[in-house]
Amino acid sequence: MLANKNSLHRRLRIVELVRKRGEVSVDELATAFDVSSVTIRSDLNYLEQQRYLIRAFGKARYVAQRPGENVLSAVPASATRQAADMAIARLAADFIDDHASVFIGAGVITHKLLPLLADRSNLALTLNDISMVPTVQRFVRCELRLSGGSLDDDSTVLLGPDAERSLSALSLDLVVLEATGFDREGNLLCADPRLADVYKAALKNAKRIVVVAYQPALQGEGKMFCHVSRLGGLVLDDAIDPPTLDLILKAGLDVNRREEGILEFRNQQP
Repeated sequence: MLANKNSLHRRLRIVELVRKRGEVSVDELATAFDVSSVTIRSDLNYLEQQRYLIRAFGKARYVAQRPGENVLSAVPASATRQAADMAIARLAADFIDDHASVFIGAGVITHKLLPLLADRSNLALTLNDISMVPTVQRFVRCELRLSGGSLDDDSTVLLGPDAERSLSALSLDLVVLEATGFDREGNLLCADPRLADVYKAALKNAKRIVVVAYQPALQGEGKMFCHVSRLGGLVLDDAIDPPTLDLILKAGLDVNRREEGILEFRNQQP
C-alpha cells in the first residue's frame, strides 16, 4: 500500500513538473525523483495512457485539452516562457532601490527588468550589453555607463580582460545576473565561460548579489561564477526539481514570496 501511495505521489509530481516545464527528459526525471529510468518509463507509460502527457524521443511533453475538442494539443512554450521571464524580472526589480550603484549583466530576463526601473531615482547603472542601452535611455533616468571590453561578431555583449578590469574596480551596491544552471555543490553556472569571468569580476566589490534564472538545469553545462550561499536574493520559476530546491534551502535562502509560477528566495542574514 505504501509503495502504491509513493507511486501515485511521484506521478502527480511528474505531471506538475512536466506541466510547468513543457518538456522534461527521462534522465532528468530519474535524477529529480531519485529513481531508476525504468521506474520513470513505467510512470510515463501510465500517465500517457491517462492522457496527462505524451512521450517522444526520450522526453515527456505536457499536453492540454482544447475546450470543446476531444484531442490533445501542446501548450505553447513561447508564451509560457515570456510570461515567466516578465514575472521573474518584476520580482528582481524589487531588489533595486533609489540611489543604488548597480551592475546588470547580459540576459533575456535582466533586459526585461530595465523598464521596471522607470520610477527609481538617482540610479547609477553599469551594463555589459550594448543592446540594453536604448532601453535604459527610453525608460530610466540614471547615470549610465558601459563596462568596456570587446565584441565578437554578431554579439552585443562586452567581454574580455578590459570588461573584467573595469568591473573589478567598481564599488557596487548590487549586482543582478542571469544564471543558466547549478552544479551539485550549489555553484551557479553561466553557459558562456567568458561571461562567467565578467560576472566574477563584478562580484569582487559587490555588497549584494541577486540572480535570476528560468528553468536552471541541475548539473548543466557552463562555468561557475558564484555559490548560492553568497546571494542576497534568487528569483526563478517554480519548475525546479527537488534536488535543486534542496541546494537552495541548504545554502540558507528562504522562500520569501510566491507568485503564480515564480519563487523568490532571500538570504535573511544581515
